[in-house]
Amino acid sequence: MQNFIISILIYLFISVIKADNSIILQSTTSLKNSGFYDYILPFIYKDLGIKVNVVAVGTGAAIRNSMNCDGDLLIVHSPQQEKVFMENGFSKKNHYIMHNYFVVVGPKNDPAKISNLNVKSAFKKFFKTKSFFISRGDNSGTDYKEKMIWKSLNLNSSKFSVNWYLETGTSMGATINTAVGLNAYTFTDKATWLSFKNKLDFIIYSDDEENLINIYNAHIISKKKCPHSKYKLANRVLSWLSSENSKKYIINLKNKNQQLFYVK
Repeated sequence: MQNFIISILIYLFISVIKADNSIILQSTTSLKNSGFYDYILPFIYKDLGIKVNVVAVGTGAAIRNSMNCDGDLLIVHSPQQEKVFMENGFSKKNHYIMHNYFVVVGPKNDPAKISNLNVKSAFKKFFKTKSFFISRGDNSGTDYKEKMIWKSLNLNSSKFSVNWYLETGTSMGATINTAVGLNAYTFTDKATWLSFKNKLDFIIYSDDEENLINIYNAHIISKKKCPHSKYKLANRVLSWLSSENSKKYIINLKNKNQQLFYVK
């Protein structure tokens, strides 16, 4: 009986330790949609014994959640929005993890005739021809980048007609699904697209342009701003993600032999 009680106490003690050995990661949805977390988190747990609980939302929402102290670590991909986060004292610096590229995808029959055009020329064509375009419209990193492209062309997407420009206000996966259903173009990160199953006859148009690089940065949420944040555990996970060992895992993540992310 005594041995049984001791065993129960040991089990409960280990359970408490494991429960405390966890962090909340606020993250952009694209890393979840691409399968990155399903792939990488088991390696983190195996090496560190830290359970990472991911809250996957748009970058804007992930940053707001972090500023509300609802997390320990943040991974997003919007430099301008990250700058505001750091200026408000919620992070000392951004830490590069990996990158891929933003791309334009659309139907193979190419109603807007954007084949071989760069992204800015393609966007001009969408506007000129009023070809169906589906936007996330959710203040995510991808949405922010798309809006900046329109702005660089002196076009205000908030004034576009809903007859051709539609905002879903949802995740990247749901937005791509909408685009495919409406035979429309959309703007996405390449990893999510490569991992997306319902492609039908859709293809990539603008790709691997230097100005379309999509950098994922990590931020440890400030202990000063958020006293209850698990700063030390978050720092261990960040160190692991920044390690040479982690880079090997990242470059080996592929979908149908196509690499999803790149490292410096």
